Amino acid sequence: MISNDIVPAQEMPVAAPGLRAFGLAEGLRAHGFEVKTVLTRGFAERQWFRFGSAVPHPTAPDTVVVAARRLAGFLEANSPAVAIMINSNQADHLRPVEGVRYVLDFFAPKMLETLYQRGEEYPAGELELLRERKLRAIRLADAFIVNGEKKVPYFLAWLLQAGRDVRHLPFEVVNMCVPLAFGGGEPEMREGVRFAIAGYLQQWGTLGAWVGELEGRLDRPGVSLDLLTPWHWGGNVERAHASKGDLDRIAAHPSVTAHGQMRFSDFRRFLAGVDVAVDLFEHNLEREYAMVTRSVVALACGVPVVHPPFTEVSRMISRYDAGWLVDPARPREVGRVFDEIIANPEEVYRKKKNARTLAREMVDPEVAVEPLARILEGL
Repeated sequence: MISNDIVPAQEMPVAAPGLRAFGLAEGLRAHGFEVKTVLTRGFAERQWFRFGSAVPHPTAPDTVVVAARRLAGFLEANSPAVAIMINSNQADHLRPVEGVRYVLDFFAPKMLETLYQRGEEYPAGELELLRERKLRAIRLADAFIVNGEKKVPYFLAWLLQAGRDVRHLPFEVVNMCVPLAFGGGEPEMREGVRFAIAGYLQQWGTLGAWVGELEGRLDRPGVSLDLLTPWHWGGNVERAHASKGDLDRIAAHPSVTAHGQMRFSDFRRFLAGVDVAVDLFEHNLEREYAMVTRSVVALACGVPVVHPPFTEVSRMISRYDAGWLVDPARPREVGRVFDEIIANPEEVYRKKKNARTLAREMVDPEVAVEPLARILEGL
């Protein structure tokens, strides 16, 4: 598993690409595959320094740190049957290796992410470099997976652009997956509601005017909010982020507890203790195709989610009634949803049970990676 981000085994805060590698690896192990996760040394060392130490953090036995320029040599020396690339980030450091099959994970629509990182500026040069890298990765790969059904047409267009015959290529949807973080019993029924807004801020993800609707309800008895919104290290997020003022203001409310970054193990324990996760953001093209990782992690913790109606995760929530779908561009409607949640603990309890069912049937790595396991068995 060639990850383009740090993974939980390194005992640091992690982001979506590292959780993707982690979830796929865990799922494949559940199917009997032997998996090693490979990270590039330069990136790992920058993260070690970022989180307070130039000394390497712990790395599990199934995780290897290799210099990017030596990735192809590492594959030649270790002869894995398959190398799975999370996105195209390492395509420039890979080449055909005898006996090794490549699977490319179309994890995220990186072109759209890049487009929205610069505000109104059009990053023509950066997009062209990314386009060429993506095409190299597609031409190297023997099979493909995509993180969510909604993105299939988007990535099929990339395969055709790269000159690949889509009629004869293994191509499967493998949804985002992370290990579940709740016990086997029923969720807790309780009065009051503990909300959480928890996840990295990206430059292209603006929360919107609904924040004031939640703020206006924090004075009610039994209502509290946990706030954990660090700035993402990979998204060129500046302190002038459009949502910063709203978040700073709401963080000062006496019913709000603000948290710093956490290791993934700590984050899951924290999130499993809240009642409702609020993950609302304004619409743009990138968010239209997003498999929003923080919502998937919340569901894996058995926590229902307040979510927009237009993402990959929206379909999952709707199918299982595991949360509330509401347009964040309509603050009054969002406010009515908050009123419904606060007034109906039985409804929150029911949706918690539905979130657990969703997690078992869609987010559990063993279930989610079944299409990938079929691909690997056929390569």
